Amino acid sequence: MNTWLIFGLLSYLSYAISTVIDKYFMNNGHHPASTNTFKMYFDGVILLLVGYVFFDLNFSLSILGWSFILGVLYAISGIIYFEVLKKKDVKVYVPYSQSAKILLTFIVSVIIFSEAVNVFNYLGVALILVGIYVVLSDNGFSMPKVDSAILLVLLAVIFGTIYSVLVKKLLFNIKPIDLAISMYFFSAIFMSIYLWYSKEKDLRLNDSKIIISAFFGAMGTFLLFCALEVGDAVKVFPMAGIQSVFVFIIASIFLKEKFYWHRLIGTIIVVGGIYFVSI
Repeated sequence: MNTWLIFGLLSYLSYAISTVIDKYFMNNGHHPASTNTFKMYFDGVILLLVGYVFFDLNFSLSILGWSFILGVLYAISGIIYFEVLKKKDVKVYVPYSQSAKILLTFIVSVIIFSEAVNVFNYLGVALILVGIYVVLSDNGFSMPKVDSAILLVLLAVIFGTIYSVLVKKLLFNIKPIDLAISMYFFSAIFMSIYLWYSKEKDLRLNDSKIIISAFFGAMGTFLLFCALEVGDAVKVFPMAGIQSVFVFIIASIFLKEKFYWHRLIGTIIVVGGIYFVSI
């Protein structure tokens, strides 16, 4: 199995574990923006400790400058998504958000990096997009109406795509651990400013599970950066579809969420898509 594929699978598994814990927080009344801000601080601290022990860290002015841009893009994408969470029927928009980001990132990566793709890779991306929608959707294949929520989703996708492509470009010259650490801290600072400006009152930090969620989130980002360092962006980014599969499986087991057969079918489709993308 290719190194980038191993890193990618472990990355999205880590993200999925973090996401399921986040769903637990949301089910128990935690505010998404403040919870995510705390997580990003913890993410940065966790990776800083890992980097200090196992890596030779380097934070030049150039790295810090690019990390600031990445952190702002990452935070803005999150803030827009929080606004979407306030809308009704948000589950209708989630499949489109993830599918659109994967597709747009794939297309932009092909254009910018001129990475080699074959017909099987295109088939894999198509299967992943279909599978994501089947796994995440509760409402069949009905299209959501064009409203403020879906426009916000599209805006978040654009910022997320710029972030993803810039990460790949920077990893040609910057080590994954250096980029991830500084990016998280800048993103947390930006989110803190947002919380202060929005006068957010719910700043609870009374559940130790947030540290566990932060650990897996940090490992997810670090492993993803490692995958992008050694693999092609057009193959690594579409693998994000497997995160939905992992979330479906883990949430069904630990959060006792209702099981849907159509989501199992979507899971199989996504796995097939991952196989074709990796060829």
